[in-house]
Amino acid sequence: MNVTRSTFILAALLCSLLGFSQIDNKQHSASKLKKLAQAAEYIRDWESAAEYYTIYLDKKSPDYKVLYHLAEAQRKGGSYKAAQNNYQTVFEKENNKFPLAGFYYAKMLVSNGNCKEALPILKKFRKDYRGEKEDKTYLRLAKFTSEACEELNTNKVSKYKIKPLSENINGSHIEGSPIYLDNETIIYNSLNTKGKLVFNVEQDEIPKRKFYVAEKDYGVWEHKSEWQQTELYLQYEIANGAFNPEGNRFYFSACEVNSIGKMACDIYVMQQEAGEWKPAKKLPAIVNSPIYTETQVAVGLDEKDQETVYFVSDRKEGKGGLDIWYTTYDAYKDRYKSSKNCGSKINSVGDEMTPSYQPLNRTLYFSSDGHPNYGGLDIFKSSGTRTKWTEPENIGNEINTAADELYYVESKKGGEGIFASNRLKPGGEDKFCCDDLYEFKDVNLIQIMVSGAMVDKMKTGADRYMEGVQIKLFRKDPRTGEEVLLQTVKTKVDGKYQFQLEPDQFYTLKTEKVGFLIQEHDIITTGIERSRRYIKNFSLEYYFGRSIVVENIYYDFDKATLTEASKITIDTTIYEILVENPHIIIELSSHTDSEGTDEYNEDLSQRRAESVVNYLIQKGVPKKRLTPKGYGEGKPRLPNKNSDGSDNPEGRAKNRRTEFKVIGEMDVEVNYKE
Repeated sequence: MNVTRSTFILAALLCSLLGFSQIDNKQHSASKLKKLAQAAEYIRDWESAAEYYTIYLDKKSPDYKVLYHLAEAQRKGGSYKAAQNNYQTVFEKENNKFPLAGFYYAKMLVSNGNCKEALPILKKFRKDYRGEKEDKTYLRLAKFTSEACEELNTNKVSKYKIKPLSENINGSHIEGSPIYLDNETIIYNSLNTKGKLVFNVEQDEIPKRKFYVAEKDYGVWEHKSEWQQTELYLQYEIANGAFNPEGNRFYFSACEVNSIGKMACDIYVMQQEAGEWKPAKKLPAIVNSPIYTETQVAVGLDEKDQETVYFVSDRKEGKGGLDIWYTTYDAYKDRYKSSKNCGSKINSVGDEMTPSYQPLNRTLYFSSDGHPNYGGLDIFKSSGTRTKWTEPENIGNEINTAADELYYVESKKGGEGIFASNRLKPGGEDKFCCDDLYEFKDVNLIQIMVSGAMVDKMKTGADRYMEGVQIKLFRKDPRTGEEVLLQTVKTKVDGKYQFQLEPDQFYTLKTEKVGFLIQEHDIITTGIERSRRYIKNFSLEYYFGRSIVVENIYYDFDKATLTEASKITIDTTIYEILVENPHIIIELSSHTDSEGTDEYNEDLSQRRAESVVNYLIQKGVPKKRLTPKGYGEGKPRLPNKNSDGSDNPEGRAKNRRTEFKVIGEMDVEVNYKE
């Protein structure tokens, strides 16, 4: 656990405020120094622990066990170069007694930009580290660190412009949890000590973490005031939070020291009613466990547009270290469902934390050290909801560094945002501490949009525009065809819709409205190098009680056998409609002209209808969705003969046809990938 992970339970607050005083190396014996160091470790005051261990080693060197503890304190306190040197010594002298020294020595090399030196050490560690406690965990982490060194540096550069927020926002303590109220206003979490660094727990009033407001003044973020929407500031540390997509519910974690001296957090929610924020309520025990911590909240929508709350917990049922969990809020019943783990695609043997959710494209951003990374906690993204996600993707080596990057959020207009990092400050001390806020902007941002309108095929004029059509945007895996639902919108009276897309993706649009056939349209954004807008209008067909003619289905003369050309027509019309509309039951009908007897034409048309049905069954359409019906010459579209009794070839051609109509619906649950 490093310095940033300490913020998970706000232990960094304790060590940053309640530090040990300066000491004289002649004041204490070696044994006393070791006990003081251990006491500092217990409250996670890594800087004091490192200082005590250093003075101890001046008196009792070499002591490789203490040297290993010194390296641990330095790593957790962000002094990576000093930790690297001490891990190296232990690794070279006593690796058998301290086998993790090699792993952390390599991690510090990576964090300090020395991947080439780290690779052979990681290789040796993966070969030798067997039979130890949590060996599978560390072997996997070592594997990912090696992959990061070998592969992640090949990522293309995104050309981001990155700079820290102003000094009146980034203070001497940890900043985090930026939240956009609009494109020019954020709230952020901080410990405002007005410049004071150390407090006496017996004499001073210890400040608590709160939310503050910052606004952009001429392009520069400036601190404005305290955000006073929550009344819990006096009792709790308010660590982080997130709004629901509608902006009328605010979730946050409130923390306090429990009876055993551990900082424990629970999730609360505030509701806005008639423009006023009501008092916060603690989420029920089905979400907040009695013995574990719940914190770092993000809020999105699931595939049914239900409010889904993501959070971080250390509960033991997780996949490794800290995991991301979720609960779903049922607005109609005003209750939350049981908390569940987001699954092994998101959660690893390492730590996953600081999630944020982008409802527009159903993308989860989170920080992790258990996926291939550059050294510390890196920011990843994955599309999906709840337990079903795409493979997490490292967002690249311009935002992610050898330090820890957390709390990634994008502005409402996209292409820019804010994140937290403990990266080295220019001109500062050689120490990875403490988290500051940074803004980023993609200077080569490409805006890709798709928009259009829904119209009723059977209507004209202004009445043709359709209100209440659901259109869903899916991201498609071109290799497997697997689809992930990203966003759902419902058209208003003008029938219009719009989605924002990303480069180098495969998308599918799908329409849904009761009584109308579903339509699909694919969009591929690979190779796009400049902003563009796709226009796609949908003309929807109402299907109840209507027969729809399928052109170009032919048979050999006087036979019911389908031609190859007819099969292609069926594949691209009836079959495609049945796949897109898995709930409909159709009657497949065949018709003839008036040549031949009624009995013969009815028999021929029945056999032709059955040949189409059999072909569809062979392609996997359930038989219960298909009813063949031969009508013979009984339902002509046009007269077979002219009014003067002469033959009407055009009419006969129109009458020799295949049609389908919807005659029922099935109760089918369409399980799109969440």
